[in-house]
Amino acid sequence: MKLDSQRITWREIDGELVILDLAASTYLTTNETGTALLKELVEERSTEELVEVLMTAFDVASETAVADVRAFVEDLGRNGLLEQASQLERR
Repeated sequence: MKLDSQRITWREIDGELVILDLAASTYLTTNETGTALLKELVEERSTEELVEVLMTAFDVASETAVADVRAFVEDLGRNGLLEQASQLERR
């Protein structure tokens, strides 16, 4: 999975990201863990890679990291902020 870089732009302020969804004209913010995950999603990443990021950066158990990654990715997907498979295949 990967962020839809044509749909969003962001700025980091005090360790948190302020994200502008260009298509919806809305602002979103992240906490520290969301910031770490979002920065990873600039490139194509698997769920396992994202879980490893949280476990390493925040010293959390794998079950917690899996749940957090799943919730974060689902939220990004609901908001249309991830590239669709068809977009990735065209590259």
